[in-house]
Amino acid sequence: MLKKYFDYLAILDDSNQQLNLNAIDVLLLNYVAKAEYENRKLNVMDLLLQRHIASQAAIHGRLKKLVGSGLIELKENKSDGRVKGVTLTKLARKRYEILSKAIA
Repeated sequence: MLKKYFDYLAILDDSNQQLNLNAIDVLLLNYVAKAEYENRKLNVMDLLLQRHIASQAAIHGRLKKLVGSGLIELKENKSDGRVKGVTLTKLARKRYEILSKAIA
């Protein structure tokens, strides 16, 4: 019973290490993934307002890192270029598929 849980944690840790993710990165990715799962659109400001995750400055820095790592994409809003939507990339979606299979 516990073996499956600890196997999942090992896969999670491996994924985090391979992608060089820290705790803030994981929380941000989870927030974006959950929004996508619920068919909610997110923009950068939505994430910057998540002060329970980190300060706005820290979130902004981590978002840049996640974009550079190919885990999230920022897309300009056609009606307002100042607004940038946030979505997972194929790489991030694959990570969540692997994690999902590990707990199935």
